[in-house]
Amino acid sequence: MHNQFITDKQHTMIRRKTSKTKKSMNQPKQASGGGGCQLSVTIITGLFLILGYVVNQLKNNTFISKTMTLQQQAVSRDIPSTSKAAADASVPTLKDNGNDPFSSSNYGRPIHPILKRALAKTSGEGWDLNPKSSMESEFAKQNNLQCHWIDFVATSGKTAKFCGHDENDFVTRGIRKTKRWPDCDVLPKFWNDQGLIKDSNSVYIEIGANIGGCVMEMLLSTDAKIVAFEPHPINQFMLQNSIQALPLEYQERFVLVPVGLGKEESKNEIFSSVRNMGNSVIGTIVKDFGSQKEEDFLRFNVFVERLSSIININDENLNVPLIKLDAQGYECNILEGVGQKMASKIKKIKFEVARNWLAKQGCIDLFDRFRSLGFEIESENGKEKFPTGNNYGGGIKEFVAFRN
Repeated sequence: MHNQFITDKQHTMIRRKTSKTKKSMNQPKQASGGGGCQLSVTIITGLFLILGYVVNQLKNNTFISKTMTLQQQAVSRDIPSTSKAAADASVPTLKDNGNDPFSSSNYGRPIHPILKRALAKTSGEGWDLNPKSSMESEFAKQNNLQCHWIDFVATSGKTAKFCGHDENDFVTRGIRKTKRWPDCDVLPKFWNDQGLIKDSNSVYIEIGANIGGCVMEMLLSTDAKIVAFEPHPINQFMLQNSIQALPLEYQERFVLVPVGLGKEESKNEIFSSVRNMGNSVIGTIVKDFGSQKEEDFLRFNVFVERLSSIININDENLNVPLIKLDAQGYECNILEGVGQKMASKIKKIKFEVARNWLAKQGCIDLFDRFRSLGFEIESENGKEKFPTGNNYGGGIKEFVAFRN
């Protein structure tokens, strides 16, 4: 573990609450006259004042250091081996143990029955589905996480309040400017396409939800029931607050699984740019541009699970017509955690290819990995097919993996 992960410069993004000021302990003024009796009263009064001061300090926790950085809070939140008990105390974890993880006390929101059935695993070491675990955690409180509210307008014309980061964040600025995230516009078209077979057992899966631009688009522009994955604790806070602000009929169609996806259950680190929280990369730093400094990246411990462990692959009726996959180069690891049985339930995957990010993760055969799971590859607009090879081209591009 590192003792310091965030510089003073990075505090321009997330401002810490200042510690409370101490009350003064001035002695009460002596009244004239009265002699020894009056002196005794003064001493007793002073003792009571001192006692009151000590009690007040204990209440305000000023005997406990409040200099822990955002990054250190994230590390303790994510259960390092040396402080598991402390982390468990700060982040309540739902246990299945025969209890309903979606009860009002454990979950606190309505949830659609298909989403209950879709999930085979609802908690793990250090994580659960309770929205309050993100919205009201000690991590959120001590780091003064706040929403910067935006008016979101979906392609359907429906509107909602949207919780974003401050203006330093690239995605938040984009949504504030255009009222939505344009990269997500195609998703409702895919979902509503008559050629995409759907029924009452269909769910949409979003891998790499960030602060929820595509989630909000899908909620407002389709009837999809959504399972979203997002490992970054600050993005989780923003996304859960956006959902909490929606009417109940939208809330029940969404569930956030607060983990990253990969080839096996594990713990890892995620690195995020303070100017682009969408550039959150598991396992390594990948710069948005060459002059970017490594000290400009925040660092958090996160939990990783296999997709085929979370989704109920044994439910024969469950089907996944559409997935959006945007994992900043971690896609090969995610596909290793899918498996053939899970893949057989999926019809279409919209995914982003960022060559530099893939290379940093050693993912040089992404197309072949899709093909090994039974998918064909085409450009997002469907005009170009990729039957062989892994020629992604340069830059950042959008593709579709589909199963006939």
